[in-house]
Amino acid sequence: MRKWSKEIGLIKLMVFTAILATQSSCAWFRPATDGSQDKVYKDEDLGDIQGTKVYDPETGTYRTVHEINEKVDTVSWTNKPEDKFPPIKTDAPIGGNVNTNPGNPTNSGNTNTGGSGKGTGDISLLLPFLASSSTSEVPENSLWAVNYYAGARLAYDDLEAEGDNYTIHIMDTEASVSKANSLLKTNELQKSDLIIGPYKREVAEILEAYAKKNKVPLVVPYTAQMGMAENNPYYIQVNPSLKSHCEAITRHIRKSHDAENVVLVALDKPEEKARFKYFQDANALINKGKSAGKFQELLIPEGATNFQTINLSKYFKPGATTVFVVPSWSNQTFIYSLLRQLLNKQAEGEDIVVYAMSMWLEFEQIDFEYYEKLKLHVSSASYINHADERIKQFKEKYFQAYGTVPAEESYWGYDAMLYFGKMLAKYGKDFPKKLDVTPFDVLHGRFEFNRVVTDPSKHKEDLDYYDQLENTFVHILKFQDFHLQPAD
Repeated sequence: MRKWSKEIGLIKLMVFTAILATQSSCAWFRPATDGSQDKVYKDEDLGDIQGTKVYDPETGTYRTVHEINEKVDTVSWTNKPEDKFPPIKTDAPIGGNVNTNPGNPTNSGNTNTGGSGKGTGDISLLLPFLASSSTSEVPENSLWAVNYYAGARLAYDDLEAEGDNYTIHIMDTEASVSKANSLLKTNELQKSDLIIGPYKREVAEILEAYAKKNKVPLVVPYTAQMGMAENNPYYIQVNPSLKSHCEAITRHIRKSHDAENVVLVALDKPEEKARFKYFQDANALINKGKSAGKFQELLIPEGATNFQTINLSKYFKPGATTVFVVPSWSNQTFIYSLLRQLLNKQAEGEDIVVYAMSMWLEFEQIDFEYYEKLKLHVSSASYINHADERIKQFKEKYFQAYGTVPAEESYWGYDAMLYFGKMLAKYGKDFPKKLDVTPFDVLHGRFEFNRVVTDPSKHKEDLDYYDQLENTFVHILKFQDFHLQPAD
């Protein structure tokens, strides 16, 4: 018999009514229209990643981004002056034949790990349901939690069918630091063998300290702020960091283009300029540390976003494709002006490709035809391949359970509960030690966890030292035929 601990009555009501009330919409089917070597080196702080909801600092709420055929996550990062370090790579995949990411052929031949069929113990799921809200409607900020929970619950059905028998404790963090502190005192959390959540960065910091002290695996599903953990091998970051996105973009570019034909473009602001280092360092690794072949850099003064005084001609070479990488998303006017200038150059016969972050997909004033003509590529932590048979089966199962189609975070919840439930069953509470050698094809992409070190001297003294684990797998998607699809 499934053993889910009794959650707050309102949470249960939210899960089974809010999904129906808020997701049953034709908007889900809206088409696009016009619209491995170990390494440690110093780098910038990686910031925070957002899912399909983007935080609006003016209203203090999260708003849904625009869909473009296939839903992808939208990221929102911040930079801090303190340098950080990239993951330590390992390459010890396991065999098999499952491939849920046709856009990345390196996935072929790797499968999911199987549980032992004897998984027992307690798992706590900590999410911001905001069940105590006084409003009559489900708070918008809690929808992510509701959808994530719904997916996780279906994953437990699969675990149970394989013989695993966990007790799942559902806890409402209320997106509150004080509530998180009170949850740490509960018997349910103190006896947990695995904690999944929380959503908010401030709450994750509290749980990080608890996980380290008590040696309990903590799976952080949403925030991608790096540097939150120190010497904590139990801290597991599911969302790839900004550095991982930049490294993935760089690797993809260098498969087809020489470094001298790549131009990094951003506004002349400290936080945007700092992002160039991610790409330059990743390119240096590809060049094996050689100084030759650096990417070109173009910083645009904030007051010159109309490009009237900017000459782009010098960045083009006869017969060569010029790649513009734009790790900037704060000023839509700047992006619009840049794309117009690039289209003008294209009309003159230049071959141009643009790479950017998926936040561009929420811009409302830029015609998707610009993306199409300039062969836009974006990085994404998630891509749902609706032609995949397992996706079809999941959607059918989800519809049978809830009467609607799954949201993006529903896939994330399912993937996390299934994978970490299997790992806990197979290896016990020390399963984090196995994550970096156990890649896993999931519905929304792939889990490829690597060890992250924040102090190179500590790593030199102890080769087994690391501060946390991070999923570094990133999709590269291209905008073609007015929809996103995996790039070659």
